[in-house]
Amino acid sequence: MWSSYRKVPSDTRYLPFWFHSLLPGHFPLRDERPWVTFKAITWLKRYLKPDMQVFEYGSGGSTLFFARRVGRVVSVEHDEEYYRVVSKAIESKALRNCQYLLRRPKVLAREVGLGYSPRSCTSFMERWKALDFSGYVGAIDDFPDGSFDLVAVDGRSRVSCIARSLSKVKRGGWLLLDNSEREGYEPGWRLLANYRRYDFYGLVPSNLDPYQTSVWHLDDAPPARAILLDRAAAV
Repeated sequence: MWSSYRKVPSDTRYLPFWFHSLLPGHFPLRDERPWVTFKAITWLKRYLKPDMQVFEYGSGGSTLFFARRVGRVVSVEHDEEYYRVVSKAIESKALRNCQYLLRRPKVLAREVGLGYSPRSCTSFMERWKALDFSGYVGAIDDFPDGSFDLVAVDGRSRVSCIARSLSKVKRGGWLLLDNSEREGYEPGWRLLANYRRYDFYGLVPSNLDPYQTSVWHLDDAPPARAILLDRAAAV
């Protein structure tokens, strides 16, 4: 545990929250907390406003977190069992501003020769390699361009989700990618290369190992630059 903290000594102020999240019975859905780095959570708390609209790929504690802070959240989930769990949480908390969608993947007829690209609607991870997530990725197509102040990508087929989301984010809005350090998401990095990027590396709720969450500012595409933030900053 302490070896994890030594990797991110700047996260001292998050230590009490991190320890608490590791206690038995605590997990993001129960704690109404996104499963992203604490630095990214701090950024979200500063950025989100009651009149905003958010779309998220992947649901859970983040769904409840967003619903408490914005005017409307649309969340899409691929796993039917987990969808039922989160649906009960939304209903029990009487959150009326959440549109929750289930989009199950389809089994691909063949796996040989499948690529992984912004258009593939597949996953590079072994567990989901033989699945077609086109319905899940395309859930955002039902909304007009420029609909959302934030699109959070933290589910399956993330590179395809990024590609599909770009036109749906308002100019001046943001796109969030969790686990952004993974090399498998490099095609997504390239799609966003002309936008300002902010990396939040550090401790994560209910997780022993630190990792990275990144946000991109979808403004008028200034020259690409990545900024590594040791401390969460209001942007």
